[in-house]
Amino acid sequence: MQTDATQHSDAVDAQGHGVPASLSVLRHTRPLRHTNLFGCLALLLSAVAVVLPSTALSKDYIIEMVVFKNGSADRTSTTPQLYVPRIGNAMSLTGDEAAAAGFELITDDLSLTEQVETIKSSGQYQFLRHFAWRQPGLDDEQARAIRINIGGAFPIYIPENYQQYDDYIPASITALGAEPMRQINTTTLSGVLKVRLGRFLHLDSRLAYTEPSSGVTWRLDHSRKMRSRELHYIDNPRFGMLVRIVPVEGT
Repeated sequence: MQTDATQHSDAVDAQGHGVPASLSVLRHTRPLRHTNLFGCLALLLSAVAVVLPSTALSKDYIIEMVVFKNGSADRTSTTPQLYVPRIGNAMSLTGDEAAAAGFELITDDLSLTEQVETIKSSGQYQFLRHFAWRQPGLDDEQARAIRINIGGAFPIYIPENYQQYDDYIPASITALGAEPMRQINTTTLSGVLKVRLGRFLHLDSRLAYTEPSSGVTWRLDHSRKMRSRELHYIDNPRFGMLVRIVPVEGT
């Protein structure tokens, strides 16, 4: 699996997280009575739970994914335009940053092998990639995105002032145009994925499947509420994904 992102930088400001102030219920002006000792201990333990970062209490999950191409996509329904997704501070699964954050690429004992064989033998879909990774369950503020790159690499041009675009940057196969352009490298399928944990698990996808020869990019900008252990199907007219998220017992 290729894990190097499109080679353009997105500056992201770091967000600070405040620590709750000391709780006044833990302060006493008189000696504790024996009868309320256990109640005060319970309050103390709950206060510690509030102060601890959520990473200390998070459960690990394994996210397994099969990516495929739809061979019967209707190109006439798509307006010719190339895009590359913004990468931001997304991590490479094989990098030191991901390892330090508790992310680990998994290559053995994958469970969706039967679905892969069905895709390969269907005649309608083209298998692209089967991979998985392990990560902690992190909330909206702490969740980290990973970079995805599948397929051959090729050069593409984006505006020099690409920072003005939020999610997708318009691109061109040449540097010709009225505004200054910069060359970057991208892949056929590129983008970011992020799994976050709130009341439910969510998978955020910002992906692009680009065909430079036809001048078309199919975008998949989607957020899906995920039930653990269930197989989910996410697609657009050109490509799709089968996704299963399984909690790791004992974490």
